[in-house]
Amino acid sequence: MLFVTLLSPKGKGTKAVTYLKELKAPAGIAIRDVYFTFGRYDGVIIFEAPDIKAAMNFVMETGFATDYTAETLTAIPAKEL
Repeated sequence: MLFVTLLSPKGKGTKAVTYLKELKAPAGIAIRDVYFTFGRYDGVIIFEAPDIKAAMNFVMETGFATDYTAETLTAIPAKEL
C-alpha cells in the first residue's frame, strides 16, 4: 500500500528537518521520498507499508520524534483504477 504523509511543524525546528533528512525506514516500510514544501504543509513523506497498522505506527513514530502534526492519505496509482 502506498501512503502520503503531510507534515506541519509544531516545534523542534531544525532538529525536525535534520530528522527527516536522515529518516530511516523501519522493517516493513519502504520510504520512496521525503520532500520539504512551502505552503500549508512543510514536509511530505511518500512511503509504502504492508498494511494500515504498519503505516500508522511509522507515522506516529515520525510525528512524535519530530513534533510535527501529520495527516496521512492512502494513495492509489491512477493506472490501478
